[in-house]
Formats: sequence, structure tokens, C-alpha cells
Amino acid sequence: MTEPLAPHLRSVPNRLLPGRGMRKGAWIGALLSLALASGALSSGAQALAPPAAGGPTAGGPAAGAPVTVPRGAPGLQRRPSASAPASAQHMINPHGNRQNQARIVPAPDLAPGEIEVRLSSNETELIDNQEIKLAISKQSIAQGNSNSEIKDKTNIGGIVRFENQSVETDHLYTVIANVAGAQYSSPQFQFRAGGGGLRVLLPVYKASSDVNGILILSRALVAIIPQDNLFSIDFLLRIENYSDTAWVPDKADQQARLVLPEGAKAITIKEDPGDARFEKDGDGAIRLAGTFAPGQHDLMMRFHLDSTGDASRNLSFPSGIHLGSMRVLLDSAPGMELRVEGFSDPAETRNGDGQRRLISSRDFLGEKVRAPDKIEVHITGIPTPAAGKNIAVSIAGVIALGGLAASIGRFRSRAPARSQLSKEDRDRAGELLLEELIRLEQAFKHGEIGRKTHETAKRQLLEAYARLGAGISPASA
Repeated sequence: MTEPLAPHLRSVPNRLLPGRGMRKGAWIGALLSLALASGALSSGAQALAPPAAGGPTAGGPAAGAPVTVPRGAPGLQRRPSASAPASAQHMINPHGNRQNQARIVPAPDLAPGEIEVRLSSNETELIDNQEIKLAISKQSIAQGNSNSEIKDKTNIGGIVRFENQSVETDHLYTVIANVAGAQYSSPQFQFRAGGGGLRVLLPVYKASSDVNGILILSRALVAIIPQDNLFSIDFLLRIENYSDTAWVPDKADQQARLVLPEGAKAITIKEDPGDARFEKDGDGAIRLAGTFAPGQHDLMMRFHLDSTGDASRNLSFPSGIHLGSMRVLLDSAPGMELRVEGFSDPAETRNGDGQRRLISSRDFLGEKVRAPDKIEVHITGIPTPAAGKNIAVSIAGVIALGGLAASIGRFRSRAPARSQLSKEDRDRAGELLLEELIRLEQAFKHGEIGRKTHETAKRQLLEAYARLGAGISPASA
């Protein structure tokens, strides 16, 4: 049984482009629960599940801690159960059992409005005399939002204090430290009325841009959602750092550049105030950027691919940095099939709206094999506009134009084009058009085509029927 999502994961859809599969707000929550909760990304994903909602977090603030605004960083993995597969048992993140994320805790020994920042590290040179920035955001409906910042340096021991800060609830604070070429930041926080000061505990690490010299593992999920005239694709990537060194991707490192399928457009990256992120890198590509501190980091983006009108489609996805496991999901109409080269045969299930869903996965870590550079995905049985519709429209158009030409040739005659057509021709073309209207309505009812495709095709058929002179108009239909 999967564990509930953290609140910041449940709110993901609000910051993404709308789409048919997203309008009810349920699909992406189910997607993230599949991708990030236990037993999802791979057979070893029990080691990756965030804490249950409302449950205690190791090393977390005690009861009465100030209200914080989640920054979107996931909880660290816990030790897998004894029944977990070997891939999970052998890949236990050493940072899962100790606090290595920033914490904000009440400090009764500090005056109200006072913020104390404490850097922590195994390397003393990383905490002494380091510049700390306190970012301040004031949120006001009447006056508008405003941002400001204060900078100061830590003393010997890695401590700095910011005094006389506003304790009003419309003020939000973030602590940011740039140490040895890497950036570390706290969640956004605010003071609680009637409390004392606040203490920010911020771990920092030595940093490296050499991904091959750091134990980095990634897990990915690709969700393909057919929509009207396009495919909407969500790409989720979890980066896990098992070392004691932060990874800062070099802009020249091609391993950190992920080339999307050809034709990718409308690339939308989920905004996250965390230190690790996706960045656009030219047309059709993204790049890993920022700081990947020890622990795990979840990144998400979306892009669109135009529909080619063909019944099959081949897509090539990047495998990411040191890919350990991957899942491919397809929300499909009846008759659609999914095949991912080297992956398991797809399992059929249902999404939150009851729509058919196909899922194919592979655990490279469990198999002890290296993932290919590209993941090849093949989709067949894609619903296409009925060939009969185009034929019927063409036949009706040719017949109607033929009659029109005949009437123009008889320039003295004012009779409509309909009078030049034989009854048999009109009846046959009308039957074709009516048959296609019935097929169109059935396809829309069964979810094989979207609303826009349905409306456009129906309008074309009715206009052709009216041009045929069958006695009805699009408006009356």
C-alpha cells in the first residue's frame, strides 16, 4: 500500500499547464503517488518513499514549531523493510538516518524577531566566515508584494544573527548560503505570534562538478497523455546523492543535458525554490542545474508533441544521469498499445478517471545492467480521423462543385446546384455523410477522440451535408 503524498507534491498540478487529463486535478496526484511513493519507480522504491502525511520526521522540529511553507524538497528515504528486494537493500542512502536538510526550530533563548543561522559541516573551513543572505518577502494584497535581502557573515563556528526582523505573518524568510561554489537554502518560514526567535540549522558540504566521482543515481517516470491533436508528456526525474559531497553540474557537462523527443514544444518546468532544478538548454533540451546536496531531489517538467495523424508513433527519451529505474505510463484509448524496448510487457490498469492506462517499467539497478543512452518508446493503435469521413466529404464536395459548375455554365439559369445532381448521387453522398456522423458520435462517446476533434469533424460533415443540398443546414443540425 502506498503512503500518502506530501502536501507540496499534492499541489503540483496548480503550477502546470492545463490539459484534458489534468482538468479534474486527480491524474497528476495518482501519477506522483505511483512515481514517488513506495513500490512505484522500481522494485526497490520502498527505500524512497516520503514519510506518511502527519507522521513524524526523523530529526524534525518538535511540536509547537513555527509554521513553514514547504519549498518542495522531498523527504529523505528510510531504510527498506527486510522483505524489500536486493536492489533496495543494497542501496541505502546513508543520509536517510540523519538530519541533512535545513531545519527551522523555535528558539526561546532568542528575542522575538531574531533569526540565528547555524551552518553545520564536517569541514570547518566551510562554515567559518561564510556570507549568509536572508531573503525577505512581504506579501500584501493592498500594497503588493515586495522583496528585500540582508547579508552578513558567520563567525568562527559558523553562526550569524539577524536581529529586529518583523514578526508579522505577512513576512516570509529564506536563508541562503553560497559555500564552495554550491548553494544551500532553507524552506521559507515565518514567525509565529507570541513566540520567541527562530534558529535555522543549515548543513553545507564540499562540492564537485564531476558526476562520475560522486555516487549519483537517478529514477525516472514518463507519462504520456494523448489530447486533442497533441501528446502531453510529463517527465519526472529523481536524483539521489549517496555521497558526502554536493554535486554542482558543470554547464559544459553533456551528461547533464537531456535531449527531449524531436518536435518537443511548450516546455514547462515546474518551478521549485529548491537548490536543484531543470533549466531549458536551447530548443528541445533541458539541463540539470543548481546544487544536488546529499539526499534526494525531485524535478518535474512537461512538454507537448504535435499529433502526426498517424496510427503509430515512435518516441526517444533521455535516460538521465546513472539511471537506476524507469517507468513509462500511457493513458490510452481502447486499441492503443505500448512497447518500450527492453522493458516489461505493459500492465493494464485504470487511472483516477477510469480511463485505461498502460504501464511498462524496468529496474536497471536490480538487473545490474547499465541503462541505454536512449529509451525507445513505441505507441500503436492511435485513433486517427476516420478515413470514411474524408472520403465522404470529398465525394460530397466534388458532387456539389460539379453541380455548381454545371449551373454556372448555364449562365442564363438561376437554378441552384442541387437541381443539376441526380437523385441517386445525392442520396449516396448523404448516406456516407450520415454514417460518418454516427461513427464520429460513437468515437467521441467512447473517448477515442477529444472534444475539439469531435466539434471540428462534426462541423465539416454538417457543412458538406448542407452543400450537398440534402435539405438541412449546419445551424438546424
